[in-house]
Amino acid sequence: ASKVLPHFQNYTSLSTKPVINAWRGGGRWFSWQFLVDEVRGESMVFSAHRGGNQGGEGVKTGGQWWIENVLEECDAPNEFFYDHESRMLYFSFNGTNTEPDGSEQWVLPVTQVLLNITSSDSSLRGVEVRDSMLTYLEPHGLPSGGDWALERLAAIVIRDASNVTVVDSLLTKLDGNGIFLDGAVKNASLTGNEFSYIGSSAMAAWGYTGDCLNANCSLTLPKGTLMGPDGRGMRAPHGTLVKSNLVREIGIWQKQSSMWFQAVTAETQLIGNVHFNGPRAGINFNDGFGGGDVIDGNVIGNCVRESGDHGPYNSWDRVPYITTLRTGRPSIIPKQRHITRNLWLGTYSTQEGVDTDDGSSYLLQDFNVFAYGMNGLKNDFGGHDNHQINNMYLFISRAWFAGTGLLPDGTGNNDAFTNNRCLLKVGGRYQSDCGHNAKGFITHDNTIYTKDGATKVCGGHDLNEYVRHSGLDHGSSVTVWPGVEELKASVNELLNGKAETPSTVFV
Repeated sequence: ASKVLPHFQNYTSLSTKPVINAWRGGGRWFSWQFLVDEVRGESMVFSAHRGGNQGGEGVKTGGQWWIENVLEECDAPNEFFYDHESRMLYFSFNGTNTEPDGSEQWVLPVTQVLLNITSSDSSLRGVEVRDSMLTYLEPHGLPSGGDWALERLAAIVIRDASNVTVVDSLLTKLDGNGIFLDGAVKNASLTGNEFSYIGSSAMAAWGYTGDCLNANCSLTLPKGTLMGPDGRGMRAPHGTLVKSNLVREIGIWQKQSSMWFQAVTAETQLIGNVHFNGPRAGINFNDGFGGGDVIDGNVIGNCVRESGDHGPYNSWDRVPYITTLRTGRPSIIPKQRHITRNLWLGTYSTQEGVDTDDGSSYLLQDFNVFAYGMNGLKNDFGGHDNHQINNMYLFISRAWFAGTGLLPDGTGNNDAFTNNRCLLKVGGRYQSDCGHNAKGFITHDNTIYTKDGATKVCGGHDLNEYVRHSGLDHGSSVTVWPGVEELKASVNELLNGKAETPSTVFV
């Protein structure tokens, strides 16, 4: 340890235990926190009971790491350390003309859950909620088939209650999650709030399913696990309205965090929110449970700032759930998820505006503007029925990343990429329809913009000539990049149509 920690030999007090923070190895997809129980020679012994459970994958190696809660490492401006034995607070002061005189006031967060709401029809309005305690060392669970692990804790916890409202409130400097919807939370309304400097996620929702593993329940999980495939009981957040919130500076401590996260949750409405400055995806759906979610009119940017392989939106759909939401009858097929009229800026390390990962299916994305990133449409590992229609993609490298031909897992089947406008980066690619798309994958009537007004498809053919002579990809064409004013007008028209009062104005 002393080879990488120059002060290690001088560590004097471990009455307050250090914490090692580390990124997942092989890809910065989540961060761990390990509580150090003791130091033995050159080694640190991690606790077997607290920490190390914050990621949803069994990865054997870590990446970049750092240590905290050690007196000898309190050497940078604004760092602090509290020694439990001496009851002394050490603070690395940052100032030149003044110095502490003893009159300062210090606030020590001691509570993880500030408001625990279990009664229906409760309302919280115009309140400042701040200074909750760290939760990253508390027990975590795997909410569903995605990559996340999560604790059922937040500054505000709403549990098994209906028609709860949190409105016009400020949630700031919270070291864990902001708001957590736990279990059968029906028709909650989270509107007009501001979130800033949040340790983990601003808002998260996680429901429960049954223990039965087959129709007659002769096979079950251990009683009370509540993580089987049967979600017909709908002990899950359902019909949540998340509207007109401002969310910024999240994931301060736990990097696998989002503006909004959901697992075993259905028919959420995310409408007119603004989010920027987060380490991973701004919106994250851990599964395809139930479906029926609407994501409309949100402005999102500066996501994936500290990681990769994500976008403003990310989803997984690796395991099936039985619900009745699609037709009223039991089915593992969810209702379609609708993503519409959003402006998402894929600055930093965005892979796609909508990163539909690992089986994600049954989505309609229309009238959106997605700027930057590698791909437009994405499907992999069995993802299908992903329809992207009437969108605009700005400065991307490739129109889509999906299966070709008849793949055994059905990747790309019944996808659609039609009536879109794609402004390709120099060297970017439009695949067209070369006669070997995935089963049911349709593409037509797309307008492709390139710097020189040309692009080659299907063995080196000019797109315009190929469409004219092949009979495939009808209505698609290539032309030169539009001018700035033309582009701005097109973006505003797409997002707002002919509305007298535009909801989003691109300037």
